[in-house]
This record gives sequence, C-alpha cells and structure tokens, in this order.
Amino acid sequence: MKVEVLGEVDQKIGEFFKKMAQVEESDSPQLVLTDTFKDDVSFQVVIGKDNKAEFYACGNLMACFEKIDENFQALWAFLKAYLDRDGLKSGLTSTKWARKIISSILQAMVVLMEVEDKGGFSHSQRVAKLAKKMAMKLNLTEKEQSLLVEASMLHDVGKIGIEQLMMFTPTRIRILEDMPRDHTIMGSIYLSTIEFLWDLVPPVRSHHERWDGKGYPDGLAGEEIPLFARIIAICDYYDELTHFVTSEWGVGPKKKDEALKMVEDQSSKMFDPKLVEVFVEMMNSNQDV
Repeated sequence: MKVEVLGEVDQKIGEFFKKMAQVEESDSPQLVLTDTFKDDVSFQVVIGKDNKAEFYACGNLMACFEKIDENFQALWAFLKAYLDRDGLKSGLTSTKWARKIISSILQAMVVLMEVEDKGGFSHSQRVAKLAKKMAMKLNLTEKEQSLLVEASMLHDVGKIGIEQLMMFTPTRIRILEDMPRDHTIMGSIYLSTIEFLWDLVPPVRSHHERWDGKGYPDGLAGEEIPLFARIIAICDYYDELTHFVTSEWGVGPKKKDEALKMVEDQSSKMFDPKLVEVFVEMMNSNQDV
C-alpha cells in the first residue's frame, strides 16, 4: 500500500502511516492523508482540527475515529483490511476481512514495540522484507509469499506481553533470562486463541528450532520444522547480527560479509543447509539487501 500526505497533517501521524505501509507490497489503491476532504481522491483519511480522523471511500464516509494515538493502530488495521480485500467486493463481515483487521492490529503493535533502523524499519519489518525476497527466490506462490510475510511480521508477537512483565514485575530479571524460550510459546498461545490466525501458529512457535534438533521450544529437527519457520530463522538471525548491539553478538552489529559467514557456519547446525545456500546467494546477488 502506498501512502501520500497532502496538506498540514500532523507529522507524527503521517510518519506512522508511512512506516506501516513500507513492508508489504500489494496492489491496494493509494491511500491519501489530508487535512481537508478532497473530491478527486478515492481513498482518503481526513485528519482535521476537530479531533477526528475520518476515512472516506469514493466520497462516502466509512469510518470515524477519535484522533488520539491509541486509535491509530485500529484505524490502520481497518484501512489495510478494507483496501486489501478482493477487489473491494468481499463483505465487511467476511472472515478474511476480520482476519486482516486482527492481524494488522497485532503487526502495528509489534512495529511500535521494536527498535527501528535509520530508515524507520523495525526488526520484524526487516525480517519480513528478507523473507519475502527468499520466498520469491524459492518460487513460492503469491499466497504463500503473503502468508510468509504475515508470519514474519508476527514471529515475535509473544514478546509483547513478556516485555510488559519485565517492566512491571519484581521478578523481571528472571523473566528476561527466560524470555528467549518464552516468547515462542507466548506467541503461539496468542495466535491459537484467534481462530482466523491458526495457520500462523507453526512458524511463530518454531522459528527458534534448529536443524540439528537442539532448538526450542519443542526440539524439532530437520524437515520436522515448518518451512516458513526455517526461512524466518535465517532472516531473523541475520537481521540481529547486522542491527543489534547485544551481548550475544559481541562488540556490535556485524558487516554484511561477516554476518553471511556466520550464517554459513550454522548450515546443518541451526539452519536448513539448502535454505542457507539460497539466502547467501540472494544476499550476494542483491546489493539492496
């Protein structure tokens, strides 16, 4: 989805919508954020000075939200679901449309929770972009590509509740130590309670399993690990190597060549060896990633 800002729209709001639109390429119509209603714009969100954010489709008012930060996740989810539905023909009560709303709200929460890079992308957005490129390299169908991107955006959804626990509980240090294992389980629990999102449970639960069977939470090995989880695992590892300053990676983010060497070193250990070959070839042949 492409987002354009016209007029004197609050900069914070404009940046939020542009950021959310950056990852998933789609054929959705362009969305325009405006400060006043415009007759020649098909899909627009009018954010005026009257404390309202109104969504118009082809001149008709479709939704109105109070203009507060807490509502923009829900407004984004509504807009994305509305503009992405099949040719704008599926009903507003369809399960597909409901799924898009729920998934989009969760994705927005994840993005707002995560550290961003200089370009405005969060960790999960960067992982999703890499996974999308891998999916294309593997000749997955458009439907599979879309599902993989969605799973990549939500692979760390389980960290939302855990990070809240770390902030507000006296046992936050213990929680922090357990978090790497806990977030895969928490994420799968979140998604399994939402019938529309059951197909995302396996990759979210299993993206920290290892090819050699030494991963978590279930000790799966080889092709027991879902394909999407194996793809996300490599993209997740590479992104953490190249963007995060943490104790696991030593003195700071790695350069591209260093990170690719570390990925290759984990072939047949952490990662599916065939997927490692695909990932390394993809990264070496594309200077934009």
